[in-house]
Parts: sequence; structure tokens; C-alpha cells
Amino acid sequence: MTAFLKLILITIIIIIVAVALVFFWLYRKVNSFTRTFTGGSKSGRSQQRSGSNRTYGNQEGVIDARSPEQANRKIFKDNEGEYVDFTEVDE
Repeated sequence: MTAFLKLILITIIIIIVAVALVFFWLYRKVNSFTRTFTGGSKSGRSQQRSGSNRTYGNQEGVIDARSPEQANRKIFKDNEGEYVDFTEVDE
């Protein structure tokens, strides 16, 4: 009878350790994804306030060193990208 109780106790301990390891692994994955999308800082807000040096992707990627005003300005001229009347050309 005591051998049976020891077996049950050891099985319960193994299950608890396995569940704890799965939760720890899941926590590390979520934390890694969070750091990837916030640019590596612990707080996403602090990076948004600094603004001018944004990196996309990994640290070897593109670095946008423009000021926020320059980065948000309109790229195309006023007459580009608008609707144009269609005229059919016979060949």
C-alpha cells in the first residue's frame, strides 16, 4: 500500500513540475515576442516618446533617423495619385 501511495505522490510531483516547465516556456516565448515587437525596450511607451530612432526587424535592419515631422510628411505631389479621365487609344 505504501508503494502505491509513493507512486501516486511521485506521479503528481512529476505532473506539477511538467506543468510548471510548460508555463515557464510559454512565459519566455510571450516575453520574447513582446520584446521583438516593442523594439527590445521593456516599455513600449518610452520608445514611442523618443521617436526619432526607430528600428524595424532585427538590429541589423533599417534605421529611420528622420524627425517625426519629416517622416510623416506627404511623399507625393498634389497632382499625383489622383483620378485621371480615361481616354481610349485606338492602335
